[in-house]
Amino acid sequence: MSAEELALLRTELSAPPPESFATLDDTQVRTLTQTLRRARERRASGLNEAVEDALTLVPALTREPLRRMLFR
Repeated sequence: MSAEELALLRTELSAPPPESFATLDDTQVRTLTQTLRRARERRASGLNEAVEDALTLVPALTREPLRRMLFR
């Protein structure tokens, strides 16, 4: 596994990868890193959708100030 691929994987995991990952080649590490990134993006997207759905329960005039307070 190259140092560059290892650095990208470490970034996605937010921690050093397990020692057993050392047996993976660069293609496998790249695939794993991309899969983790896509999963994180999907989770963030789902969370954003849930927040927007929840804000529909708040009166329209207070939505934007509430959004600014919660997410600035």
